[in-house]
Amino acid sequence: MRSLALKLARSPRTLSNLVTDRILTPFRIRLMGVMSGRGCSFAGAPSIKMVAGARIRLGNDVAIGSRFDANPLGLPHPTILAALMPDSYIEIGDGTGISGASIVARRSVVIGQRVMIGAGACIWDSDFHPLNPDARRENPTRDARTAPVIIEDDVFIGARALILKGVRVGRGAVVGAGAVVTKDVPPGQIVAGNPARVLGPVPGMAPVDSDRAAS
Repeated sequence: MRSLALKLARSPRTLSNLVTDRILTPFRIRLMGVMSGRGCSFAGAPSIKMVAGARIRLGNDVAIGSRFDANPLGLPHPTILAALMPDSYIEIGDGTGISGASIVARRSVVIGQRVMIGAGACIWDSDFHPLNPDARRENPTRDARTAPVIIEDDVFIGARALILKGVRVGRGAVVGAGAVVTKDVPPGQIVAGNPARVLGPVPGMAPVDSDRAAS
């Protein structure tokens, strides 16, 4: 109680933030149709877009940062969760933490348990626009290439990393800050760069059975 009183004294915004984070935001996202597990926490309000028939599900103890100062790095924007097509879905596993990331599904984005998603990271399962200019003139979004994205358990995704359509990131892998990931990442490996390439295994991590990790 004393620490809470000190916070309130130091920042008049604290009380407003507490009301927003603990009451208004959980109520709002449920009102919008997001399925939320027990113990989820919010710092600021995420941006939610979900068309009719789509679904977004948060597991237990998911933590989502959306306020600028919710992360010491500073967040470029609120966390974005967008399921854009009637059958598209986003699933986020228990204990996962997200800081100002952009997660957008036209088909599906599935994120495992205890995943850490750094400030401003992007996970997109679509090109959003067709590559052919004639097709774009006819319709700017129709026929865009789309493929599911899967992030397995215990992955760490660095700040400003970009994970593109069709990618599977194996259990325990690390994606370096600013990496552009266009191909699958093996379990327990570190990738970095543009395009991302494997740098080596995660230090101290026991070898991962790729068949078991993919199950």
